Amino acid sequence: MQNRAIITKSILFFAVSVFILACSTQPAKTIKAPISYPADGTVFPPEFPPPTCFWETENKEDATWKISVLDAEDQTLNEFEIRGDNRWTPSSELWEGLKQQSNQKSIAFVLSAFDDKQTAIPVDTVSFQFAADSVGAPIFYRSVPLPFKFARENLTEVRWQLGNIGSTDAPSTVLSDIPVCGNCHSVSADGGTLAMDVDARDEKGAYAIVELGEETIMSEKEIMNWSNFVNGEFTYGLLSQISPDSRYVVSTLKDSEIFVDRNDLEYSQLFFPFKGILGVYDRTKDKYFELEGANDTNYVHSNPSWGPNGEYIYFTRSRAAHLDESGIFRGSQAVDYNTYNKFLNAFLEREKLFKFDIYRIPFNNGKGGKAEPVPGASNNGMSNYFPRFTPDGKFMIFCKAESFMLLMPDSKLYIQPVEGGETRLMNCNSDNMNSWHSISPNSRWMVFSSKKYGPYTQLLLTHIDENGNDSPPVYLEYFASGNRAANIPEFINMSPETKIEIVPKFLEDDAFALRMGEIKSKEHQYEEALEYFNNALAFNNDNSDAHHGKAHALMMLKKPTEALQHFDKAVELNPGKVEYLLSRGNANLTINNEEKALEDFNRAIAIDAFNFMAYSNRGMLWRKKRNLEKAMADFNRSIELNPESNVTYVNRGVINAITKKYDEALADFDTSIRLNPDDLSAYFAKAKVYQEIQDNNMALEVYSQAISKSSSSPEAYYNRALFFIQTKDKASAINDLQIAAGMKYEPALRMLNEVR
Repeated sequence: MQNRAIITKSILFFAVSVFILACSTQPAKTIKAPISYPADGTVFPPEFPPPTCFWETENKEDATWKISVLDAEDQTLNEFEIRGDNRWTPSSELWEGLKQQSNQKSIAFVLSAFDDKQTAIPVDTVSFQFAADSVGAPIFYRSVPLPFKFARENLTEVRWQLGNIGSTDAPSTVLSDIPVCGNCHSVSADGGTLAMDVDARDEKGAYAIVELGEETIMSEKEIMNWSNFVNGEFTYGLLSQISPDSRYVVSTLKDSEIFVDRNDLEYSQLFFPFKGILGVYDRTKDKYFELEGANDTNYVHSNPSWGPNGEYIYFTRSRAAHLDESGIFRGSQAVDYNTYNKFLNAFLEREKLFKFDIYRIPFNNGKGGKAEPVPGASNNGMSNYFPRFTPDGKFMIFCKAESFMLLMPDSKLYIQPVEGGETRLMNCNSDNMNSWHSISPNSRWMVFSSKKYGPYTQLLLTHIDENGNDSPPVYLEYFASGNRAANIPEFINMSPETKIEIVPKFLEDDAFALRMGEIKSKEHQYEEALEYFNNALAFNNDNSDAHHGKAHALMMLKKPTEALQHFDKAVELNPGKVEYLLSRGNANLTINNEEKALEDFNRAIAIDAFNFMAYSNRGMLWRKKRNLEKAMADFNRSIELNPESNVTYVNRGVINAITKKYDEALADFDTSIRLNPDDLSAYFAKAKVYQEIQDNNMALEVYSQAISKSSSSPEAYYNRALFFIQTKDKASAINDLQIAAGMKYEPALRMLNEVR
């Protein structure tokens, strides 16, 4: 039989025959049914439960599949008949029996089709085996709804799970329903310490380091903040890793990155750092320091990983981009939008690539040293990243793609000896993304994320022998969870049956109430938001964000006077925060307190001269004061800083319309609609310009476009009704007013009574 000589260890032989139930004009021998899973050469863990085997066929509903299970000597053990399906899962009794009988000998899964003479014609063959090495550890990972933009806006939907690959039970949820962004995590070599991004107190650099136990309490005292490293300035603390002995954590700091959503469910985010150094936190001394040799600001240093025994730190390095090239000062927020958009679009269109090399540096008890490129993982014309090591210290496994890092469709896993030697493409790779790998404590199994089975990332497992040879992947089907991506898997050095619950005690303070208030505000549930903001202030009346959030909710509830009291308190507590000044300025503008509004906008600009919203808001004030020249100057500056702000184009277009520059006004409104087709204000303003120049046909067309964009908006019908009134089309006006009134729109109800 084919491939039998290739397989030296075997356990099981599957012979599959296909019988076509109905007569066919096509010869049976033309049937194609390649076996999708398991792949030829797959190695299963000895504790693995029965897998679902499946094959591809166009005759799924018309065929009966006869499955014969044979041992290594081709003796038939069992036969099964499957009708109208192309998958089969052996029973637990059969699977366990095969494990006992196999003694690590060969497996063959042979798929045959019968021709019209009932002659079996082989279609496909795969072989697999059971390993002697068990996995011996559970996998901790994050389960995320897609796209990532949805996950960010619905943080309570993200959950962290712990799975035992030897069980058919779904992995247990150990942490969920938290309104803060939890992200990258790592675990010490002994499995006793977990470190994880948590964004506690809504601070992006917040990082939890906690001792793992059956009930793991993550309280405020276990949370440090990378911003302490840079004297309170913004920093993410990217892709942090705890040391094997749990004393140190290394991270990317003083960072800037491309961080943008894509309209693609499968690859809904482009993310990579282009600026940053490596910083270290010493837990014993409660001290932060730069890692010498990985702090040259001409380069971006990121994605750090502790090498065997913690003697070296491995990381990715590339030439850094700075403000004049990127338009980003720090973090992922642009201050020069023209430069930023050119910088970003070049990468989105792949006109420009960003490639990383893997370097290593001696840790030297925190003193660092000279960074050197790792042969085989650098200077190869590709982007190399995410170095990870087998715990026995023998091998480094890393990702390679044409450009960028993480979530790359062409990402493949490579393995090479730590002490030098051949770099090899691993056998476990699928055709669609392979990344986020972790190696079991016994160095014999690697889990990784892949999109082999569709847009929702799933977890795969591969065996690695003592020589670094790996096998085709085992699909962790019991870890799959509907329309969710499974990512950042991490083996934890503990019993696979261990049960853990992580209790986020740090959320039982003003931070939790604050985040819930912000979530309710985003959902336009302002009364509920007020309750949470009040709870946050009951915990801590000096929480400036809670005062600001409460003030915003009060503004939306039409209580500007009460709102201003809390805007004042927020500014008093944090006078340098531009967001507070802009919000208070807008509130003052709402109640016609123009001088105070102007003072707030001027202060905001003095603090941040690159803040496009400050100029846009001040422009609104000048327009209200009828100082059109100053309004136009501020709107122009705002657009110069951010050409993507559709609202500013509407505001500038209104100034152009007032000054009878109709062509310029229409161009601004068209730009606004292009940038945000769902913002109806641009449609209304554009239609009014057509009315002004007495082109009622075009005006009606634009009003109708607004309705087609948002047929549930009473304001759209109301504005078109006003147009019909002005053009003396009373019947059409009444029709639109009735629709708007049916949506409980008060202005329409009043106008309907007047028109009738």
